[in-house]
Amino acid sequence: MGTVRADTSAYYTQQPFRGAAASFRISDKRGGANGGRIQLEPQKRWASNNPARLQIVLNGLKSVQSKFNKANSAKQVSLADLVVLGGTAAVEAAAKAAGINLAVRFTPGRNDTTQALTDISTFKYLKPIADGFVNYGVGIGRSTTEEILVDKAGLLTLSTPEMTVLVGGMRALNANYDGSSHGILTSRPGQLTNDFFVNLLNISTTWQPIANTNQEFFQGNDRASGQPLYTATRSDLILGSHPELRAVSEVYGSADASEKFAKDFASAWSKVCTLPGGWSARESLVFLPTLRYVLILLSQVMELDRYDLKNRLQDEVQLD
Repeated sequence: MGTVRADTSAYYTQQPFRGAAASFRISDKRGGANGGRIQLEPQKRWASNNPARLQIVLNGLKSVQSKFNKANSAKQVSLADLVVLGGTAAVEAAAKAAGINLAVRFTPGRNDTTQALTDISTFKYLKPIADGFVNYGVGIGRSTTEEILVDKAGLLTLSTPEMTVLVGGMRALNANYDGSSHGILTSRPGQLTNDFFVNLLNISTTWQPIANTNQEFFQGNDRASGQPLYTATRSDLILGSHPELRAVSEVYGSADASEKFAKDFASAWSKVCTLPGGWSARESLVFLPTLRYVLILLSQVMELDRYDLKNRLQDEVQLD
């Protein structure tokens, strides 16, 4: 899919994942990307969604939506679908930049709701205290930061490997909510590499709490020279310290795991982005020639090279 700038990849992967899809919770099946509420109150002002970044993404996607819908009266595309499709395109481009050809599943059919149909007073209960997937926030008295991460993974119906690979992938994509470098354990941010796990498990790095951060943030130094290398959060380091999570991290940090990591990340990404499901791709399918046009428009907005879809048109839309 061509090249992608690190900040472009971060913007377009953070918003569909954290801001839209990852708001879902299986407990009452509220939230999720369907409905496009990421553009509405109160979600568009949540600190975890980084409103300044979010507005950049929404402006770009709304311009694509407007151009497409004006030119195609018979087939209309929703902002909810574009949010996910934009993130999917960014993930594929980031994989390409890492030397991996990756086709990420995209199922269309989401619809946009309105502000009038959104109960602001009850949606406040979906607002996160902390979110380890994008390194937002810290724990509270009754729950540590990493416990909130695990709880959120449960609400997203994620398995242990799925949670682990998503955290590592979001760090590789430089997708922290605020653009910080915490947990970005790579010299190639914006590329879908397994560097996070490789460097997390590197015994040549020692980790110490940073002063006055209540042991929420840590400094990684070279064991021999003492030179600072990285900073990380509790949500990052738990993947290397908890026995079960470390075992999974060792799989993804293996020398021959680059492709497995990318494919597993894509699978977990698609799972979250289709929660809660229930819509019919057949009823609101954007057909392949139409999808080609949408992707070209997205490529212009996202500063990607034009997409080479020649070998994958037949696979771009997968029906349920």
